[in-house]
Amino acid sequence: MLQEADFALSQNSGELSIDEEDEKIQFQSGDISGEFNKKRGSFSYYKKGDTRIGRLPEPYFWRAPTDNDFGNHMPSNLGVWRTAHVNKSLEEVVVGEQSKEGLPITVKYMLKDIGVPYTLAYLIRNDGSIQVTSSIDMSGKTLPELPRFGMRMTLPGQFDQVSYYGRGPEENYSDRKTASFLGIWEHKASEQKMPYIRPQEYGNHTDTRWVKLFNESEESLVITGLQPFDFSALNIRAEDMDPGLTKKQQHPTDLSYSNDITLHIDLLQRGLGGDTSWGAYPHRPYRLHDEKYSYSFVITIESDKK
Repeated sequence: MLQEADFALSQNSGELSIDEEDEKIQFQSGDISGEFNKKRGSFSYYKKGDTRIGRLPEPYFWRAPTDNDFGNHMPSNLGVWRTAHVNKSLEEVVVGEQSKEGLPITVKYMLKDIGVPYTLAYLIRNDGSIQVTSSIDMSGKTLPELPRFGMRMTLPGQFDQVSYYGRGPEENYSDRKTASFLGIWEHKASEQKMPYIRPQEYGNHTDTRWVKLFNESEESLVITGLQPFDFSALNIRAEDMDPGLTKKQQHPTDLSYSNDITLHIDLLQRGLGGDTSWGAYPHRPYRLHDEKYSYSFVITIESDKK
């Protein structure tokens, strides 16, 4: 554990240049640059020096079911969320006017399988960082509770060193965190292997303020929350730990890890429960029953080179 925080959210100073042509918006501030594709409603790339990120975080709502989840039939009862992120249609892209805060871009989707609007509001800030606000509105819909409300992205395996200010060092969840303490912690993503005899959700950290993932060039991808958030950084996806509607009695030896890192950035994740493992739900404060959810974070590439 590090003793002192050495990171603070940028004050958004810098000179942002914008070049808009046809369906592309290119931007640059200092040595950070990127491109947004208006037709696709997404960033084509985001880079600093030799460090280049392809796709930025995208919506994701599912988790690999735990033993308690199977006990209360979560895989079947909440199953609409397993693939709700896949079949989404781009409804509208609105590019605002550049202001002293930066350039705002709003992207509106429809999650077609469940008929729910989902919005990503970006602010390309003057320092080249990108503020992301994710929102969902389920008003008037009869839907099961969310397993998680968040986003995820894939990073190259060279971003293996993880440093964060949140609860640690062990994994923790909304209803399993009192023995995990707020501080600055470090670990390697490649060392976070399945700790349970049957593969299931693992590796989460709550009450996170910021997380850095370092590469070999001493540059880091930094996520800073505008409110506390959850994160995990693993060499495996939730889909690769999810047996489906039945347990299938898999073991850690059945898992295939990737060189890539899957980074989850969540506002909330359903609690683990555990009053019983054969039907009891997590307690009400740790379930996601609201009709609307929204959260924000800032993503940037930092350099620790001297």
